[in-house]
Amino acid sequence: MPEAYLANLVVTQRQEAWRKSIIAGRPRVLVAQAHAHADSDSDPDETLLGWVAFGDSRDGDKDHRWAEVETLYIAPAFWRKGIGKRLIDAARHALQSAGYTDVALWVLLDNRRARSFYKRSGFICDNSSRGVQLGGKWLTEIRYCCPLGGT
Repeated sequence: MPEAYLANLVVTQRQEAWRKSIIAGRPRVLVAQAHAHADSDSDPDETLLGWVAFGDSRDGDKDHRWAEVETLYIAPAFWRKGIGKRLIDAARHALQSAGYTDVALWVLLDNRRARSFYKRSGFICDNSSRGVQLGGKWLTEIRYCCPLGGT
């Protein structure tokens, strides 16, 4: 991600946008948390490890049977611990249960770590690409797809 894009993110605006989305149920969001008890008299501390947002496909070339994973985020301290796999599997299960047959997602072309993860998770690049502008810089995203049956 371009530094200018990251530097200009306003936490309060992002919080409010996500709060409204979660209340509306679009997209659906699942979170992974770790619970730790400091002692028996205190409330458990909860650490957000990651989250996934998903719902209807927003792509014009996909019909109502297609869903989309809009975002998958795992805190870097928790990479390679199976959290992303559990979240993506939970999202696919929820989508399949809701009647979708396939799911797609977009990932930055230069994000090799994420592309490798999605490939290991059963997603296949369909050679579709699009440009996105972030922080005044144009980047390329490519689409990965996965059937939901038997995942």
